[in-house]
Amino acid sequence: MKKHTSFLLATLFVSIGAYAQKPVIKNTLNWGKEISKHNLVWEDLPLQWNEGAFTGNGQLGMMVYISQKDSAVVFSIGRSDVTDHRKDPNSKTSLNTPDANVIYDYCRLPVGKLLLKLGAKIISGTITQDIWNAEIRGQLLTEAGVISFRALTPRDADVQLIEVTQDSKFTGKYQWKFAPGRAWSPRALTRLDDKQSKTYVGNDAPERSRKNGYNVCKQTLTAGGDYATVYKEVKTTPTSGLMYISTANEVPQAGASVPLAIKIIAQTEKRTLPVVLKAHQNWWHTFYPKSYIALPNAQIEDFYWIQLYKMATASRPGGPAVDLFGPYYKTSQWPGMWWNLNIQLTYYPVYTSNHLELGENMMDIVDENFKTLIKKYGGVRLGDLCWTMHNYWRQLAYANDQKGLQQRWLPKAIAVYEEYKTMMTAENNKIGLKPMRSPEYNGSTNFPNNNYNFANLRWLLNTLINVCEPANIKSSGVVEWKKILSQLMDYPTDQNGLMISTNQSVAASHRHYSHLVGLYPLFVMQPDNPKDSLLIDKSVNHWLSIENGKALAGYSFTGASSLNAALGRGDDALKQLLNLLNGAPAIGQFYANTFYTESGGKNEVIETPLSGAASVNEILLQSWGGKIRVFPALPTSWKNASFHNLLAEGAYEVSSVIQNGQVQWIAVKSTSGNPFILKNSQLANCKVIEATGKYTSKTTSPTETAITLGAGETIFFKRDKYTETAIVPSNNPMYEHQFYGVKKGQQLKKNQDFQVFDFYEAK
Repeated sequence: MKKHTSFLLATLFVSIGAYAQKPVIKNTLNWGKEISKHNLVWEDLPLQWNEGAFTGNGQLGMMVYISQKDSAVVFSIGRSDVTDHRKDPNSKTSLNTPDANVIYDYCRLPVGKLLLKLGAKIISGTITQDIWNAEIRGQLLTEAGVISFRALTPRDADVQLIEVTQDSKFTGKYQWKFAPGRAWSPRALTRLDDKQSKTYVGNDAPERSRKNGYNVCKQTLTAGGDYATVYKEVKTTPTSGLMYISTANEVPQAGASVPLAIKIIAQTEKRTLPVVLKAHQNWWHTFYPKSYIALPNAQIEDFYWIQLYKMATASRPGGPAVDLFGPYYKTSQWPGMWWNLNIQLTYYPVYTSNHLELGENMMDIVDENFKTLIKKYGGVRLGDLCWTMHNYWRQLAYANDQKGLQQRWLPKAIAVYEEYKTMMTAENNKIGLKPMRSPEYNGSTNFPNNNYNFANLRWLLNTLINVCEPANIKSSGVVEWKKILSQLMDYPTDQNGLMISTNQSVAASHRHYSHLVGLYPLFVMQPDNPKDSLLIDKSVNHWLSIENGKALAGYSFTGASSLNAALGRGDDALKQLLNLLNGAPAIGQFYANTFYTESGGKNEVIETPLSGAASVNEILLQSWGGKIRVFPALPTSWKNASFHNLLAEGAYEVSSVIQNGQVQWIAVKSTSGNPFILKNSQLANCKVIEATGKYTSKTTSPTETAITLGAGETIFFKRDKYTETAIVPSNNPMYEHQFYGVKKGQQLKKNQDFQVFDFYEAK
């Protein structure tokens, strides 16, 4: 062992240099062809929301499916910020009111369904969701002939467009009908046993009218103000027409939504369809190339790109934060935003995928409501807010935004710490925690010294120190935080690993990985530490196996995939991800359109598939503990994979290619100029170093190299000096792609919607 150690030390070296001819990463991808191979294709028509096609612009969206009963195409319209605002008549939402309840007081409200009634029985058809151009195209065979439609939600306007084209032999006549949503709390409609449902009084029925050629549906709210949907069809040829739909939400202002929706349609019509399409497609064609991944598994590759598309349809800078629905409203018992896992997981894809712009609205909702949030989620629920502040920190850390960390994150983090101080106890010369919530274990029971809060508090203290100490700020705070860290109790453990708390083992199947967040996503426990690694390994295995995992839900499997990826167990990470995509979890259902619901298909929860995209990224790239880890958890069956411009903490864009099981090259672009450590199991075989500017590198082990590199410069590690640094697409056969969308004979057998009066008659 000593000889081996001496040999390693002897191989350490430092190099300093600059490359004469600046190397580049060649990008010869046909992006349109590459992204389009991941389209969703419906060979059989979707017959309900759970299997529909979808499009959105970060605020507006629609789910598209077929109603056989009505012989119609259903365009289910949603807008993310259409909520009630009871208890705060002067605001758009009563989220910022401490005693307001998300289920009844600021719940999501439905907009409505626009029906394209064909007047003839639908025999068959196909639908394609083109994610490169962000539009849906369908062709339907009816008893009257063939009719086609095209639907999109333009990125730069709050309007939705549906183009309908009749085949020359089509003998039928289509018409448009609108079914407004019933503006009641969906909980009051679906849970009549709830005490509050029994006394709940819903908003009045909507008002329908026609004004200057526009069809209008205005929904007045009892708390004041209104939202409205306006639609208008324009005949473009004798056999085609273009439908414009706009939903405006000027709450709390009254009387403004209808004129605004009309104005938006008029402006969009004036721009003309080609101009609108060009701007819309340009946005999406710029969005996708910000990063790239290629995998040897076509299904997972398709899934990943669809989730990026979905996240971009659900989120945009300046738009509303993404709740359980995004812009895709579905009557549900959970009509809003939850903070004990849901909002956190929803935003996981934005960081490593290099799409931080899609995470800005999560920070905005925290900024705008922090004083209320710390009241609602202080005390026993404080861990939920602290976890949210980890997302907030991550957004800034991945951008290397030190000013944002100090001015935006730090004051809030200190406030969370001060709240934690009120929950601290003294136990045997150690600091413990009063009974607090560990999400979803034994309902809402509070547990003393629980691992969920110990992990969150440790992460918070460490990060406070890491933000303040290098900047020489809050020096007295740094001293205090270090002292608290040194006095905190150890994590409660038993023979099965991490417990829920000092008085509660993991004694039953438990879908939430709350007791494991110290590893993922917080990484205050690190697999590089042998002691932590053994404990975490035991804990994860016990969590997944107890009672044969009977209570595991969809996000349990994305969490299990990420936990295993953090442990470097690529085969297990892949297995757990496939459990979500192909398995049959006891709780929840994953669909052909990549959406996910619970409660027998009734309750939509958007975060689960989105967090699965993050699990894919974590197989390829991780950045924690001060190191950038390339291919840290690649499954043994994945001999070929590549990625380009994935983002690492500290604002490093990382690219790499592995072929036939051998890493060919790694490139890291530093936008900050800060030193970093690069880690890869095959790094010793990639010793040829090139850079676009001056650099220093020091090999500290066969798998790690410490590097300094100027801001804006890129460093290259190559297996061979002649290796070409080019983006390499996957070579999966095309027949394995377009995995999603309903395939022949795979339509859902049963309608999974709540059978309640939630929409008015279509007129």
